This record gives sequence, structure tokens and C-alpha cells, in this order.
Amino acid sequence: MLTVVVFSYIPCAQTKKESPASGDPIVQSAPTSDTYSDTLRMLKSWLDSEEDEQLARLFSVGHARNGDLLSACRSTDEDTAAAAFLTLQLAGQLDCGTCPDSVWDKHTGLALSCATNLKSADFERMERWLAGRRSRNGYKCGVEGERRIDEPLVYALILDGSSRSQSVLAEMVALERFCGGTDSIAGEALGQLQSLTTAARKLGHNLKLEPDIQTRVRASAFFLPPKYRNDSDVDVLAQTEDRILLDASYRCGSLCGRGYFVVLRKEGNVWQYAIIRLARVS
Repeated sequence: MLTVVVFSYIPCAQTKKESPASGDPIVQSAPTSDTYSDTLRMLKSWLDSEEDEQLARLFSVGHARNGDLLSACRSTDEDTAAAAFLTLQLAGQLDCGTCPDSVWDKHTGLALSCATNLKSADFERMERWLAGRRSRNGYKCGVEGERRIDEPLVYALILDGSSRSQSVLAEMVALERFCGGTDSIAGEALGQLQSLTTAARKLGHNLKLEPDIQTRVRASAFFLPPKYRNDSDVDVLAQTEDRILLDASYRCGSLCGRGYFVVLRKEGNVWQYAIIRLARVS
């Protein structure tokens, strides 16, 4: 059986303070709209149920609730803030403000922003973070079990493919090697960097989804092990005019498998991978 783990890979869900008891009000920043309370209820419903149906609903209304989600991202309840950030990221907001920093920086981690493409400001942020990790003898590894790098950021850099992305990835690999590969989620992707980069260049761009989304995604899912791609399960959870939320998973045995939240974004007449995030594992 696959175990849902998506929130355990967001650092505030790992190091959260005691959450409010069921039914207790969540401490929050001032509402910005009449829909804010409803948005909080939707986030809490997703947190409580961890059902794809709740995530799909949030994804579908994400753009309309952008202000609500930004406010929720500043919630003093860390699980709520994490869920708001993840919704903003998946929905592809042009700007999620300080949300990534407020969720990740206090845990000394580095997260993917909500922008459609990596921008100069994103690279500057990554380079500053990596520079701050350097030490006289190598790198500062932090405490054991600390999440350093948000795994979707690794995939975004691989897909970007620029020389600047390659430079950042090379230093991330050096950091992981120096620290003994203790950041297991991002570290696993970084450990397969060469093969993932080759597969992404060959498969991961300019997708044409007609006539069958599932077949096209299976063929292009460079982040899945090659031997499991053809038999992987691909489900469309929600779709907007320019964005599709998918669940892509594979099984490698009765107690072996992984599932990912995947977002495709439309670019002219083709589709590109926007977000790839591990959601569950067994």
C-alpha cells in the first residue's frame, strides 16, 4: 500500500508546533476577502483527508483565491501555511510573494518559487543560499534529517537545462556528497542527475497531448524509472485553460511504489512540465 507523504516533505510539516485540536479555530492573519474563511476550510479539509479530490478543488480555484492563499501562507499554523504554499506552487501563480521564504527559510531550506519559469531572481536566491552553505572545509550540513532542498526545484533546474542551472545543480550534488546524502528526497534525484538530465532532454519538453493524455505522459515521464513508465498510472485530477494537475504513479511490487503530483502548463500549442513533486511512497 502506498503511504501519503506529501506534507511530510514540506519542512514545516516535519517540525510543526502542536496543531490546533480538531474544531479549534486556526490562528491566522487578517482575512483579505469574503472567501478567506472558505479557502481555509478547503485547506483544512485537504490536510485532514489528504484526498486528491480536495487538492483538485483547490487547484481549480487557485487563481481566484490567490490573495486568500497568500494570507494563509502567513498563518501561524504551519500545516495551513504549508498547504497554502503547495497550492500556490501547483496552481502556478505568477508571484507567491514571500511565501516560499516564510515556509522554508526558517527551516534553512531552499524551495521552488511559484513562477512559471525560473527567473534571474530565482537563480540569485539559489546562489546566495549555496554560498551561505559553504564552509572552510566544504559545506555546512545542518542537523541530521534536515530538509535542505525542495525536490521539485531539482526537477525544475533539470528541465531548464541552462548553463546556470547546470552550475547550481553541480553545487547541489557537491553539497549532498559532502553531507553524505542525508537529504534523501532531493538527494535521490541529485544522485541520478546524469540519467535524469539525459531523459529530460529527450522526453520532457514540448508535449502534444492528443489524442490521449495518459499515453503521452507515460512516454514523457523522465522522472519515473524507465522500466515502469509504460505501465504507470496517470490520472487527470483537475484541468484549467492552461494547466493540468496529474497523479502519476508506478508499482514495483506489493509494497513498493511511488506517486507524484505533476503539473503541465500550456505553452502555445504544446505542454511543458511545470511541477514534479513526490506525493507518496512505499
